[in-house]
Amino acid sequence: MDAIDLIIEKINQQGIEERNELKESRLAEIDTHFLVEQRKLIKDHELQLEKQTDQIKKAHQQRSNRLTVEARQNALKKKQTYLERLFDEVRQQMIDWTVEETQSFAKGILKQLQLTEVTILPAGKMDPAIFNDVWSETTSKELNMTITIGAPQLQADYGFLIEHQGVQYNFLYRDLLLEERKKTGRSVMESLFS
Repeated sequence: MDAIDLIIEKINQQGIEERNELKESRLAEIDTHFLVEQRKLIKDHELQLEKQTDQIKKAHQQRSNRLTVEARQNALKKKQTYLERLFDEVRQQMIDWTVEETQSFAKGILKQLQLTEVTILPAGKMDPAIFNDVWSETTSKELNMTITIGAPQLQADYGFLIEHQGVQYNFLYRDLLLEERKKTGRSVMESLFS
């Protein structure tokens, strides 16, 4: 019986050793799998974090760009509004010219045009005393041209048209200032706001 007990004990010992080896092997396998999964999760987390950080940076940059553009647009709108107000004030000053100032303005234009025969068509709201027969005769002699005064142009408010051989030259104040603004608006804004 000693031999049988010894064999049983040896088989039990072998079983215990095999179980321990299997247990250690399984635990090592589980630890390895855990470490692999842990590394994978950490890497995925880092990638996700990096992606979110990039998205946040892009969103911040877009917002910053949008705010910059909005600020520039607001500043430009304010400048344009100011420029419009300046041109409106100039127009009002032209409207408020005295009879003599308006006549002098018209006379200067007639000198520049150097035409021989013209008809002045005053805008509907112009003072009739500005373009009268006395001024027409005096200026005609002075500039050596024939000047006649036509019917007021009721569709226009302030300024005048000069007609020569079917061609009309527009000196309506609003149109003059719009044209001037197109030509010099940018340079006026730069000189005012730079």
